[in-house]
Amino acid sequence: MDIIAKIDELVKKIKADDGLAKRFAKEPVKTLEDLLGVDLPDEQFKALLDGVKAKLNLGDVGGKLGDLADKVGDKLGDLADKVGLDDVADKVGDLFGKK
Repeated sequence: MDIIAKIDELVKKIKADDGLAKRFAKEPVKTLEDLLGVDLPDEQFKALLDGVKAKLNLGDVGGKLGDLADKVGDKLGDLADKVGLDDVADKVGDLFGKK
């Protein structure tokens, strides 16, 4: 079994189905057992479960970081407008002989 491919497959299924995602959050082991339909040795199953959890959490982290970056960008834009940052940048450029 290609564990990386299987993890990717399971993550796609879980992300595509809100009900399945909620079920996985409550009962990750049971959910994966049902999705796989096979009985794996504990070592392989733990590796699979850890991989799926990690990929799902990374997706959440990436989305949250993107949201945070958008908010920071908006706030910096507002601040630049309030203090006239464009004018300051032009004056600094003039000071060093650049326009």
